[in-house]
Amino acid sequence: MQNLTQQWIRDGIQNFYNHEPQPKCVVEVVEYTGEKELSINCTQLDGYMYPQYAKAKEKKRVLSEWCEFLTENTEAFTALSFGTRMPQELFNAVCKQKNLKSLYIKWGVYPDISAIAELQKLEYLHIGSGAGVLSIAPLAQLKNLVVLSVENFQKIMDYRPLTALENLELLSIAGDGLSPKYIHVDSLDFLHDMKQLRSFYLMVARVASKDYTPILELENIESLWLPTCKEVKAIYNRLLELPKLKYGLLFEHPEFYR
Repeated sequence: MQNLTQQWIRDGIQNFYNHEPQPKCVVEVVEYTGEKELSINCTQLDGYMYPQYAKAKEKKRVLSEWCEFLTENTEAFTALSFGTRMPQELFNAVCKQKNLKSLYIKWGVYPDISAIAELQKLEYLHIGSGAGVLSIAPLAQLKNLVVLSVENFQKIMDYRPLTALENLELLSIAGDGLSPKYIHVDSLDFLHDMKQLRSFYLMVARVASKDYTPILELENIESLWLPTCKEVKAIYNRLLELPKLKYGLLFEHPEFYR
């Protein structure tokens, strides 16, 4: 991935769905024919839509086969996406893929993400709806990350570990926008050490310190998505003075902040 395109900066995480070519989508290992990029949806196999998986043992078989394949074939993939619920055992198996550069997880139950530190080639990472995640420290070891999106991390309030990601250009921290279910962030002071960011997305989130001024130090920021709270409104005009800002809710919909 290296440097982000303007399309990435403008559209952020939605770029994955709207503009990137979608990989082949499969349910079972037997459908895999050597692709380096794949979308795997091997859980939530509804018996009505997928009558062949009506029995619990069939659902378990499909999941077990993928966990075994991913663990034993560690150089199979460069890009993977998962659109159905990811359990901890599948997460751990995915983290055996040594060549992964892109990983997209829609949602799941994975309180322990420590295994992700093995994915040293990752450049793009989205971890969706990780309400049970207990620590983000493992993410700090992914030194090649250019894009990081974390969603609904209900147990995480301190995001300072992310300052170790010196190559990061796009950072998205969000709650669950559908519920909506807010996340809580202690402080945005970690942004003092992330001046390389070009895109910052902070939505469905409440900042305990109520101080959004660290964003004013993001001299390379081109896209901003921020809550329409009174604290952001109070510095709105100053945010508009950021020299490279040209995309995002803040720039494109000023009526929300006035």
